[in-house]
Amino acid sequence: RLPTGIIADEIKEIEAAGVEIRCNSRVESTDSLLAEGYSAVLIAIGAHQGVKLPIPGADLEGVLLNVDFLREVRLGNRIDVGQRVVVLGGGNVAFDCARVARRLGAADVRSACLESREKMTASAEEIAQGEEEGIIIHNSRTFVAVAGQDGRVAGVECLDVAAFSFDENGRPQIQTVASSEHTLPADTVIFAVGQRPLNVESFGLSTGRGNTLPVDPETMETGRKGVFAAGDIV
Repeated sequence: RLPTGIIADEIKEIEAAGVEIRCNSRVESTDSLLAEGYSAVLIAIGAHQGVKLPIPGADLEGVLLNVDFLREVRLGNRIDVGQRVVVLGGGNVAFDCARVARRLGAADVRSACLESREKMTASAEEIAQGEEEGIIIHNSRTFVAVAGQDGRVAGVECLDVAAFSFDENGRPQIQTVASSEHTLPADTVIFAVGQRPLNVESFGLSTGRGNTLPVDPETMETGRKGVFAAGDIV
């Protein structure tokens, strides 16, 4: 999200503090690092795999994933999003996607999410700046399907949400408004409903919900002595 120059300056500060940075170095196991003589390993690989909702039409042409979309734009690759974009999600990453789509030239960009305006997970600043750029927000919506025409996205079929909560397993329990079916037209649909960590299995550690790593809340140590985890991986 930051300009390249600012990122470079922050990396220099980290190096100046005495940290050695090794790029292009795949880590296959934490055991191999401990065997090299390191006292501890901290896993902080983030969550870089976007997820789609299990609804019909999610694999139509014109359906994108949040992280993939932002990465491609960051790398300078051209993405034609058309004139109408619907971003599914109401968090900060959803607004990243919506604002980038707007800057790519989309005339009509909308963010639709399950939460009410008061319960949106995006920061107030992010929401306000998104609206300044012309992002239209649809709160309290649940998504039934991605509508298609000739194999390509045509819109998102929605229902209004009367109330929702989460059960003990973190699954949403949604009450919808009767006869509230409607479609948000779209040339591109971007899923921004969450992210998961990638390739955690290679570390040989037990994983929790969403492929995250369970840790001791006090020490941040995983189930393996000397191996810690922090950030979105947790």
